[in-house]
Amino acid sequence: MILASRHSWARLVAAIAFTVACMNVHVDAKQAPQKKQKTTAVKSNTKKSKPATKTTAKPKEKPKEAASDSSVVKIDANDPKAFTKAILLDKQGVEFEVVGEEKQPAPKLVVKEKVQEDFFDFSMMLVPVTHPAPIASKYGMRDHRLHRGVDVSVIKDEPILAAFPGVVSMAKYNKGGYGHYVVVDHENGLQTLYGHLSERLVKIGDRVYPGDIVGLAGNSGRSSGAHLHFEIHYGEINIDPETIVDFPNWDLKPGVARVSKKSIVRAHYNMQRKLKKEGTYVVKKGDTQGKVAKWFNISIEALCRINNLQPGAPLKAGQKLLGSK
Repeated sequence: MILASRHSWARLVAAIAFTVACMNVHVDAKQAPQKKQKTTAVKSNTKKSKPATKTTAKPKEKPKEAASDSSVVKIDANDPKAFTKAILLDKQGVEFEVVGEEKQPAPKLVVKEKVQEDFFDFSMMLVPVTHPAPIASKYGMRDHRLHRGVDVSVIKDEPILAAFPGVVSMAKYNKGGYGHYVVVDHENGLQTLYGHLSERLVKIGDRVYPGDIVGLAGNSGRSSGAHLHFEIHYGEINIDPETIVDFPNWDLKPGVARVSKKSIVRAHYNMQRKLKKEGTYVVKKGDTQGKVAKWFNISIEALCRINNLQPGAPLKAGQKLLGSK
């Protein structure tokens, strides 16, 4: 009985040991896959992190971006043909970029141009004679022709001064008209003429400033006594000097800083209509160049120059001639 019980006890112990061993094996089997899962999880995480590393590295590849930008054609915004170039490149499928800021004109310049366009500024004009002097002959119609300036009584050989800064464009002698005379083109677009001088003291191309002596007063040319013939022009527009200068004081009038250009032009064309009406001679049968020149009180040379005539050529009845322009 004791042996039997010992045998049974041994069998029981063996059964328990076998059961524990099986349980340990089962536990190990369960733990093994878990370790594998952890390992695979780490591997999978490692694989996923690689693309992230590549993505962050792309912005650092600056040389590649620079290479792609170099293919873009750049157009200067201030290029006058910028718009045309952009259209052509777009049609060709070429990528382009407009660079630089388009320069806009300064508003002040526009205002100045507008003032220069609408008004004359005579405020800086220097009167050519330095003392009070009366007018001997006014601007306007005289002897059926236009007297385009004013004749001022002066003392022979007294200095005649430039009115504005400018460049001498004419300095010559005209026997049948101005005699010794000087023309100055000024920076403000005006032109002045000084006639019947006894002597010219400047030559063509000389730069003069207000106060510079252009010549000495005299009675050369078609003149009956010492006087200055003074004219002001703006292109083909004749300007009456009395609109600017207060005679006989020989000083500037008030308001000459803004003389309306429109009023100057209107006065010129009103005088031109008067000249056409009163200053045209209709040739009659038997008229000669000398007779017509005497009617205008000018030389035959001047008559031919004004009317594009050949000296001595016969005149046709009904032909219209002018004594001045």
